[in-house]
Parts: sequence; C-alpha cells; structure tokens
Amino acid sequence: MKSHREIDLSQIKVKPVYDYFDRADISSVLSRFHPLGDKKEIGNRISYTASYRGEWVAVLVFDKAVDRNARREHRIGWTSSQVVHMRKHIANNSRFLVAPQWAGVPNLASKVLSLTANRISDDWKKQYGIPLLAVETYVDPLHNNNQGTCYEAAGWENLGYSTGYQNPGGERTHSKYYFLKPLHKDSFAALRSEIPHALVTGIKEVSGKSNDSYVLDASQIHLKSLQADLAQITDPRHARGKQYPFLPFLSLCITAVLTGFTQYRQIADWIKKIPLEDRVRFGMPEQCPHERTVANILSAIDPKELSKVLSEWLLKTYPNNKKVATYCLDGKALRATSKDPATQTCFLNVYACELGIVVNQIPTKKGAGELAAAQKALAEDNDNLLGGSMVLADAMLTDQAFIASLEKKRLVCPHCQRQ
Repeated sequence: MKSHREIDLSQIKVKPVYDYFDRADISSVLSRFHPLGDKKEIGNRISYTASYRGEWVAVLVFDKAVDRNARREHRIGWTSSQVVHMRKHIANNSRFLVAPQWAGVPNLASKVLSLTANRISDDWKKQYGIPLLAVETYVDPLHNNNQGTCYEAAGWENLGYSTGYQNPGGERTHSKYYFLKPLHKDSFAALRSEIPHALVTGIKEVSGKSNDSYVLDASQIHLKSLQADLAQITDPRHARGKQYPFLPFLSLCITAVLTGFTQYRQIADWIKKIPLEDRVRFGMPEQCPHERTVANILSAIDPKELSKVLSEWLLKTYPNNKKVATYCLDGKALRATSKDPATQTCFLNVYACELGIVVNQIPTKKGAGELAAAQKALAEDNDNLLGGSMVLADAMLTDQAFIASLEKKRLVCPHCQRQ
C-alpha cells in the first residue's frame, strides 16, 4: 500500500474515457474488485479514470439518474411532473473504485470525487448536449462498513437511508445511504424553476460563466404573475391572422430574453428547443413561431408601454434587500426601427446597476434631447428610488440645472463628489 508521503494529491488527473479498450479495462477492473461488480450500461454514461503519474488510482462510472427517489425530490422541491423531464440534468455515480494498491491513502477518494465534479457537467454536455446540475449516488453500509465519508468530504450531502428498490415480482432491496451534490450554487433553484433556467438552456455554464453581463435568475419568475402583468400590454396585431395567442407568445419571448436569448433568431430557436410540456404550460400551441414572426410582433408593440410594465414587474419580482448603490443614465437607439440614425426611436434608460435592470425609460431624440429626458427622469422619480445613490451619466447631461436637480434629491454625483 502506498503511504501518504508517497503521493502528491495535486498531481492527480481525472479524465473521461471514450476509447473502447480503456472502457473494456474499466469493466474488467470493476468485475474483479468492486463489491457489486460491473454494471450494464443503460442510457447515458461517462466513465472516468483518475491517474497519478501515469498509473490508474481510481475509476468512476456515471449513468443516468434513478427514476424516483423521495429524498431527492423533497430536497430539490420537485413536483411529480418536474421529475420526469428534469432528472436528465442529474447523473448517478453508479460505480466508484479506488485501486486496491492505493486504498487507504488519506483524502485520495475525496480528491478524485471533487476533480470529477468540477468537470462532469461540461463533459456531459459535450457528449449528450445536456448540462448536468447535480450528481447522486447510493452507498451500501453493508459492504465493508462503508459510510460514504469520502463523499461527505467532497461536499456531497447525505440525505439519509433510501427505501430500497423492488423489481416487478421481486423482493425489495435493503436500504442504502443516498448522497446528492449540486454542481452550482443555483442548481436546485434551476431544477425546480417554473420556466427553463439559464443553467439548463446553455446560456449560463454550471461553472458560473455567462454569455451576457446579466442573466436573471429564472427561478424567481412565476408564470401566472408574469402573464398577469403582461396582460396590460396591447396586442398590436389586426383581428385577422392571429396564429399565436398573444399572452403566451409574449411571455415566452420575455422569458427567453430574461434568460439570455436577446436576438429575434435566438428567441425563436429557444422557443423551438424547450420541451413541449414547457410551451404547453405557457399556453403556446405545439407549432413554434418563425424568427420573422417574432420580429414582426415584438417590433410592433408600443415600447413605452412594454417598458413600463416590465420595469414594474422586474422590480416586484427581483426585489433588492439593500438600497441600489448606483444608477446609470444612458441613451439608447433602437437601430431596428430605422436605418437612418436621425429617425431611429431613442430612449434614455435609468439602469439599476446592482439589479441589472432598467427601472425607467424616457423617449427622446439623439443628442440634445437626452438632457431634457434626464431632467424628466429625475422629475418622474416619485418613489425616490434614486435618493442617496450614485448616478453615472454622460458629460453632456451634467449642466448646472441637472446638478441642481441631483442635489435636491440628495444623490451622490460622481462629477462633483458631493451630496
């Protein structure tokens, strides 16, 4: 047996195995040394080897998650319908074996588990197109008095004894410890989200990386609340040719944007790719809108009306526990409204930096019109959202009248550095 002084845990390397002969070797090792032997492959599977200076020290096998587990469902907060279409984002560590000659090396097993957890979501997504949000396993205490301490050391949560499993016509198996590990701090929230979360749609990686500066937490969105507020928006279409119901269509588009899909093509693709049961819950028929349809309807909606409704809904849905420290006044032109910059629809946005959302939007004209819009934004701040906060603005907005308005609201001005 190797002693602790003979191994440097930082030199452990974990990698997935795709080669046929390496997979056959793993099967042979498990058949020979694992208490449960090898396991027949059913569904998605990725096997891993952990090596130290070129020598295998451990092998792991991950399969699809078990169909049902009451402790898992309760911990995540799943409904029965969510279990069916969300368990694909969980993998089951069906086999884990430390090579006999390396057994007993302190912290080796937990190190291997941690290294595997750090990469398995990306590996699973590359192999099957599905990001993993959690991993699970069962530990049988009847085998060598195994209590699963290496899993606990690697951050897996012991949810207690399972109830066992019973094949049709067979006897129920004995109970085992059930362990569950989220791969992201928002994994459980994403798994129980009413709408497709950024973590499961690929916009946001389980590592925490995102394609956008702000991707809002979809687990906060309640579908009924969203659609109730969007019902205030006027349907811009004529009476004829309404192929898609407006409220389900608009709520799907808004959800796509909030979870990181911002272009018309991306929105249409997102609607098409989400599971049918998700579209049904929104009230959308099976047929999906084309990119051109998405563009035509969304561009025809009154932007001022949409901005007002969304700002109020966002502030209600994503309340901030502390005062927003920084607001930004920034002019934006909607380039899709015209090819001529002089006739483009423009707005001055009041942007809450910590929340990542626009809290007010003032129609304006490019250039000098932004100064008047900035004054109007301060005048319309009846709830004093901006009071006591730092306001960032272009130099063109900071004339004496604007500074005086800031001082009346006791805002922190970054130009004069005073209240």
